[in-house]
Parts: sequence; structure tokens; C-alpha cells
Amino acid sequence: MRPLLDLWPDEAIEAMHAASLVLLERAGVRVESPAARDALVAAGCTAEGERVHVPPVVVEEAVAACPPAFVLAARDPERSLAVDGRPGVTYVHNMGGARDIADARTGAGRRAMLRDQIELTRVMHHLSCQHMVTSLVQPGDVPDELEPLYSYLVLAHETDKSVGGPGISHPFQARYLQEMAVALTGADGGGGVYPVDLAFSPVSPLTLGGEVTDALVAQVRRGGFVVEILPCPAMATTAPGSLAGAVAQQNAEVLAGVVLTQVIAPGTPVYYGPRLSAVDPRTGVVVSGTPETGIASMAATLLARRYGLACDCYGPTSDSKVVDAQFGLETALNAVLGMAAAPRFLSGVGDIQAGVASCAESLLVDDEVLNYVVYARTPRPWDADALDVEAMVDGVLSGRGFLGTKHTRRYIRSEFCTPAVGYRGGLTEWLAGGRAGLADLARERAAELIAREPVGLPDDIAAALCGLIDAAAREIGLAEWPDPRRIVAPSA
Repeated sequence: MRPLLDLWPDEAIEAMHAASLVLLERAGVRVESPAARDALVAAGCTAEGERVHVPPVVVEEAVAACPPAFVLAARDPERSLAVDGRPGVTYVHNMGGARDIADARTGAGRRAMLRDQIELTRVMHHLSCQHMVTSLVQPGDVPDELEPLYSYLVLAHETDKSVGGPGISHPFQARYLQEMAVALTGADGGGGVYPVDLAFSPVSPLTLGGEVTDALVAQVRRGGFVVEILPCPAMATTAPGSLAGAVAQQNAEVLAGVVLTQVIAPGTPVYYGPRLSAVDPRTGVVVSGTPETGIASMAATLLARRYGLACDCYGPTSDSKVVDAQFGLETALNAVLGMAAAPRFLSGVGDIQAGVASCAESLLVDDEVLNYVVYARTPRPWDADALDVEAMVDGVLSGRGFLGTKHTRRYIRSEFCTPAVGYRGGLTEWLAGGRAGLADLARERAAELIAREPVGLPDDIAAALCGLIDAAAREIGLAEWPDPRRIVAPSA
């Protein structure tokens, strides 16, 4: 599928690419991990203290070493995701790592808990437009160091869609998450089929932090998983104030991660995870619902495609504190813009309050928005059958109208976009229902989904995943931790 908009011509993409190479060579990257610095210097970079200068030839060699395609395995093989850098199908997943649960009507927040992760994942399993499920919130009722592992267990129990790996802060987390993913999917990287993707975030501007980079180095040496390089710069604060300049810096940060990955283990599958945000120029507060997000996503997708890498960019996002008109406006605009360049992945489902929080209602509304966007992006038939003139004449002259024709009955389902939560009834019925708005409809639908039974796990896989959490807890010296078996118990 070709990009829908051409806001970033080829000349702009080449100019931003060139600026990124200059940044990497002249400003360099601050690399706080000695192991990473040593590997980069051995590959042809130069170091001045912690700052490593990366010449263009090293970047070119690293990009060339990335595999052009791979598969992310799901427990249900039919839900596995084939990934490459070409325009094509876009896989949708939720945003990740929200701290709070927001009240969809008032915006009031509370700390997310494990029960919230369970319920929100159950909703996402049933969303028609979502192909991958990642950890939406960070539960506060489990140990911080083990939170990615508990969250992965919840996702494994609640869905058989592809499960995306959470962000990694410590080497042991990456190791145990990979073992959990192998136990869940049976994939180990053989034949280009991988059990999980793990996200590693450079720190803007142009810094590879110590512990997270050590985690990346250790895990890449181990092999058997996919790396997503996920920088999060903010325009005018940790990146330039010009959109093109900020995109170029973000691109340099992604390329720095690609270089490190390929220097450590050439052929490691990598994809491009841009998370550039704007700021409110009046306050300096980071925002994500404004159109800069979608426009930057388009540019990042085209840059990733230049390197043959799949892109995981942002789509539906909102700064609104509640599920209201602002939420719908911002979510719809950025979903359209994010999808326009046909990225391989589109993130952001469930994003409200600029990613600080989430709620079930936002998931349902985002899925509705994407339902419309996917419909608008799908070519409609205009062949001889769709333009059956005899059927059209019959509809005009028969007196029975078009509903009485076989032609209309063939097309009435496929040609209409059916809403999941949007209201299409009459005003009298709406007033009688006592609802205040779309958030109420979304809440009702979410309650129906949460009441369903979980997908569940086979006993042997559940036991293996819980055992790995116990082993991780003992390894880091915890005296006690919540029993993970309660998550997979029938009453969970």
C-alpha cells in the first residue's frame, strides 16, 4: 500500500538522514557502558571519554547487517506477525507503561494495580483492530524489579495474540522475559521466528545509559529475540525545536542502537521505534495529542523504510484528561497521520493524558477510531459486479427500492463500516437511555468484555512461567513476593 500523504518528499528524508550521520560522527553518542564502548571502538568508532563518534561507514555496515524480515511468534500461530520494512499491513498495539488508571469522566487518577492489568488485557484481547498486546500499565502491587515479568504473565494468560515485550531496565529482566516467551510460544529464533521483542531506549539527547545498555549488550550476545530501539526525545527540550531537526536527532539515536546491536551480534533482527513528542511552548510540558506526533511518525516511517527496517510509530494519542471531544479529535487525527505512511506497527491504543494514564474506555474508543481508519484505507471494489448496471436499473425501476435487490444484499455487510461503540440510534432512544456520552457506551462495552472468561494457559506453560518469576525473585534476593500462581488460578 502506498503512503496516503506526501508531506515528507524523498529530498527531505535524505536531508534528515544526512544530518543524522553528521550528528553521529561529530557530536557522537555518550555511551555509559564500558562493554558497549569497547565493542564500538573495535568496530571502527572513536572514543573521547564516554563519548563515542560513529563514522558513516559503520552505520552503513550495521544497517546492511540487519535481517530484512522476521516473524514475531504468538501462542496461536495464526496470530503470529510477519515483519519487514516494506509498505503493507499495519499491525496495531497499545501504548505501554502507564502509571495510573484514569476516570474517563473526571480524569481523576489512581495507581494501576495487577487487577487493572488483567482487566485491560482482557479488553484488548477482544479488540478487532489490535494485533499485538503489550503491557499497558505498570502495576504498583508487585515488586518494581519484577513488574515486567508479572505483567508478561498476565498478558500470556489473557490473550493468544502476539505478546510484545515490555521495556527493559536490568539485564536479568531481559533474560527471564526471553525464557518466559520461549516457554509460551515455543519459538527460539530458529528459521527467523522469534518469541518476543524487547525494547531498549536511548536517553535523549544521544545517550546510551549504563544499565539499560549493559542489558542490551548481554541479551544481544545471548541472541534469540528481536530488538526495538525506542528513543523518546521531546522537541525544544531534549531535541531541537524544528520538527525536521528533532526527527533527525531521533533517527541518529535509533541508528546508534542499530549500530551497537549489529556490532555485538550481526544479523540480530531490529526494528525502529520512534517516540518523538512535542511540548507546549507556553509551559514546556510534553504533549502527545497535537499533530506534531502524527507528522513526525510519518517522517520516521519513511526514514525506517530507507534502511529497510520495520517502523513502530505512534498513532492514536491524546493529551485530554477525559474521554471527550478533545480525546476523539486528537486520537482520530494522529491515527490517520500515523497510518498514512503505512508503518508495520502502529502504537498508542489506550493513550490518554499524554501516556501518563489509561482506562478501558479509551481502549474501546481508540479501537473504534482505528475501525474507521482501516475502512478508509481499504480499497473499495469497483469491478463489474460492484457496478452492476442491470441491478442499479432494477433498483430504480422496480418500485421495490434497492433493499429488495440481491445486489444490495451481497454488499450491505462488506461495504458498510459497522461501529462497535458509536451510537447510531434516534435521539428519543438516546435520551431515554440516560447516558451522558460516548464514554458511557464504551464503559458498558468494556464491562461486557471484562466479564468474559480469560483465554487461559495450559497447565505446563503456566507452571513454567510462574517458576521463572520465582527464580528471578530469588536471584535478586527478595525475601518475599506475591505468588504469581494467583494470576493464573481460575478465580484470578
